[in-house]
Amino acid sequence: MEISNAAINFVFYIFVLFVLGFLYLYLYFQFSYTYWRRKGIPYLKPRFPLGNNDCIGFEAFSYGKETVEWYKELKRRGLKYGGVWSWAKPVLLLTDPEYYKAVLLKDFNSFVDRDFYHNPKYHPKDENLFVVEKERWRQLRQKLSPVFTSAKMRIMLPLVVKCSDLMWQHFEKYSQSHEDLVLKETLASFTTDVIGSVAFGLDFGSFTSKEAQFRKMGREIFRSTLSSKVQLVLSRMCQDTAQNLGISNIPLVVTEFFTKVISDNIKYRKEKNVVVPDFLQLLMELYESDKENKYNFTIEDLIGNVILFFIAGFDTSSTTMQFALYELCRNPEHQEKTRNEILRVLGNHNGEVTYEALQEMTYLRQVLDETLRMYPPVQNIARICVKPYKFKGENVTIAPGTSVLIPVIAIGRDQDHYPNPEKFDPDRFSPENKTTINPFLYLPFGEGPRNCVGKRFGIMQSSVGLIRILSKFRVSISPSTQMPLTLKRGLFLMQPNETLYLKVEKL
Repeated sequence: MEISNAAINFVFYIFVLFVLGFLYLYLYFQFSYTYWRRKGIPYLKPRFPLGNNDCIGFEAFSYGKETVEWYKELKRRGLKYGGVWSWAKPVLLLTDPEYYKAVLLKDFNSFVDRDFYHNPKYHPKDENLFVVEKERWRQLRQKLSPVFTSAKMRIMLPLVVKCSDLMWQHFEKYSQSHEDLVLKETLASFTTDVIGSVAFGLDFGSFTSKEAQFRKMGREIFRSTLSSKVQLVLSRMCQDTAQNLGISNIPLVVTEFFTKVISDNIKYRKEKNVVVPDFLQLLMELYESDKENKYNFTIEDLIGNVILFFIAGFDTSSTTMQFALYELCRNPEHQEKTRNEILRVLGNHNGEVTYEALQEMTYLRQVLDETLRMYPPVQNIARICVKPYKFKGENVTIAPGTSVLIPVIAIGRDQDHYPNPEKFDPDRFSPENKTTINPFLYLPFGEGPRNCVGKRFGIMQSSVGLIRILSKFRVSISPSTQMPLTLKRGLFLMQPNETLYLKVEKL
């Protein structure tokens, strides 16, 4: 069968377009790869097309564990900072704690914005405290900070404790059956239910149904599809184009789902005059009281920040608890010491998990602090320089728009700052040792004006989860787990490559 000239021409044109496209990308990358040399800044030599990344997966467009190697090489060369590339994007990586302090605190106004894609024009409901910029961030932070005070945590604590009952029953079932328990899914179900109760006043039912809608939404947020991968590439390499195309960093199905749930919940509360001491109620009151202000708290702000609370609340805390239990299983002496403190303190509080009891569990807090040193859920802090800037003692000017990276995971695993860093040692954070640690060398919650506003809640939620598990059960790693756990590369939020299975023994 003869092939028509039209078909031949079509194939030829496609081939030419492919070659031209590849040539354009190659030249674009090569020009980008001269950026730091043109700026007179030392750098790590990039390779086309990965830059300094070492994995070609789409997820590698985030900053993850690979920053540890970048950090080590720059420190080996005696540099306080150096240029690297995430694919074609130039990034300035810092290695000096004084520069961390400058970016996060002393010269914060020069680095107020996060390097995180968002699309306020086409997706206002996805705007939240984590991604908004400049003056809008200042206004939102001022309005939301009162929601996370110690007084509000006291109010929320009983809701968190109540949600832990179903997790306790889940562990009980596995202690009786002697089956392997999939830890991350169990903990994510607990934290999802907590957010349901604390944020919405609802029972999400994550333990009672595999098809629980809110647990499905939690999985959807982190589900990797071809479409999400392409959007990720565009958002990292061509931000303006991605914004004009209406690309969002949150799946549309998630935004639509939460918009309906929040709207229905607000309508019900207003019609029935229902007042619940939860996160949504606090935001509703803020919305009603703020309508006349210039930078008022809009309904889009309300929806966006409830979605943020859901995402940040369920994933980061479940990740922290997973790695805490992983290390307590590997170090049974620490597990027993933590359990003994929990039982002793609970005994002094009639067996109840109270706010005062949490404050007395100092070793449990040391366990969490050490876990966050080794396994910070948010592995790196990336900020955008918003005006020309020079670090103290340097002559090189950092241009506006430059992405500046503080490698949190690398700092926590630096031998110079934490001797024998791969060893899990909660005593690093004992009351007497904690005061000697430079706060800019321990950054799982960030530092300065734009630190994590939900830090108190995250610590409280993780503490309650560990208390309920360790007070009743002894846990160990199942032989089904491929050991040791290794960390996925190129991910913004930390994840292990392997599934962690536990054996559960009731005390």
